[in-house]
Amino acid sequence: MSASFAPATQISLRQDLIDSLPVDVLQIEEKQLGPGGPNQAESVGIQRALCWLREKRLPDYSWGNDTHMVILAKELSGARDPTDNDNPIQAVSDLENLLSIKQMDIEVLTMLDRHHATAKLPHTDHIAKYILAMGGLCKDARHFYGHDLVAALEHHEHDQGQEYEFALTALAICSSATHVRKRQIRRLLDIASGEVNDVDTIAMVLLALRCIVTDHRHRHLQHFVRRPARGLASLQGPQGSFGSLRSTALAMQALQDLEPDPAGKWNRTAASEWLLAKQRTDGGWTEEPLQDGQDPSIGIGLTADIVLALGWRGLGAVRALQCDHVMRESNEPSENGEPKLAAPVGLGISPVEELEPRNVSYTYTLWVGTNETEEYFLDLTSPKNTTFFRAMKQAAEIDPRFSFEAREWPNGHYVHTLAGMKEEPKSYHFWLLYRLPERPDTKNPPGNQLIAPLGVDELLVEDGEHYLYWYKKL
Repeated sequence: MSASFAPATQISLRQDLIDSLPVDVLQIEEKQLGPGGPNQAESVGIQRALCWLREKRLPDYSWGNDTHMVILAKELSGARDPTDNDNPIQAVSDLENLLSIKQMDIEVLTMLDRHHATAKLPHTDHIAKYILAMGGLCKDARHFYGHDLVAALEHHEHDQGQEYEFALTALAICSSATHVRKRQIRRLLDIASGEVNDVDTIAMVLLALRCIVTDHRHRHLQHFVRRPARGLASLQGPQGSFGSLRSTALAMQALQDLEPDPAGKWNRTAASEWLLAKQRTDGGWTEEPLQDGQDPSIGIGLTADIVLALGWRGLGAVRALQCDHVMRESNEPSENGEPKLAAPVGLGISPVEELEPRNVSYTYTLWVGTNETEEYFLDLTSPKNTTFFRAMKQAAEIDPRFSFEAREWPNGHYVHTLAGMKEEPKSYHFWLLYRLPERPDTKNPPGNQLIAPLGVDELLVEDGEHYLYWYKKL
């Protein structure tokens, strides 16, 4: 325990502060999300867990590798009474929380510095969880000491393709009020419609999809939530669990407010009672059976996960917290200065809608030669619903190397010349247009399956996409 590193007087003082904390059910219930909230047993369990977590805090005010999850659990548990600002116990607690948050910031900056120094990619699940924790604190992860963590996550999410990590990445991006790309949504839908029986994967996919469909641009996808929800509900055991403690906590967060439809039959009360029955006398949780030599008091990250589940405000609630950077994406300002909560899918309440983005950003690249002997590149921004033909005109105005010639046919324009190079059918040299999920790499040329499915007049440029015109021999 971290207290073993502190002087005896400090231990006594901290224990006195912990013992004096009231178990106030109303404090928690007044900040609940949705129609439910923690009952008295859950509230007591949460308070005991938070006191245990405070005792497990290290001398630097962190919780090791679990700092971000503990901070998120503390923020979303609603354990702080905003009317208690003058209470000296609350003042000490607030200062300690600030030190923990600063320690988390240091951890993130250290991770980024290590990445730049070694060129080794940081784990995407670590970045995603940091983004979620920052969202719980109303900190904009897109402006973190000069770093854009969301962009970093989007840049690397394709490098580590496990389904659970991919869904966690999508949830973090969505929770930061960033538009989730269509290719990411397509993969989530593929996973949701597949034969996946892993509780953690289904739960994380469900959390990501529920976040995405709160965006009115994707509300038509709501019916895709039903299958993973019903599949997850069917995995609940007769005693109320979904397998392990961690899986049960994650499943409860994913199925939150979906009882009884469209989740099918699942029993939240039984799941909650099963978790509370497993709580240790000191307030924490640990997966059993313990491994040989394992400290029986471990389980910091697991305890934070369970606090999120019991408090009715889990990972899916981060996007619903209408922080300043999220409100800028919303067309409904907060009323009376109070933060607003967007309704999660399944409550029958219209979610807060986001403003349609006026512009989209993308890249346009030219390759000349089968071996890419010449390469030209532009970053472009255009109004939404711009055709690629209009984007080509915009590029030509910026850089004459992107000048082109096209023949007009009844079904649209046919581009035959770019960068001064004209197609040569006799020698089988043609211009081919590719639509890519990432910027083209000459060391790894795209395959023909990525050729754009539409002509330049029908193809609309999309945010975050990459377009390549390649003059090559077929």
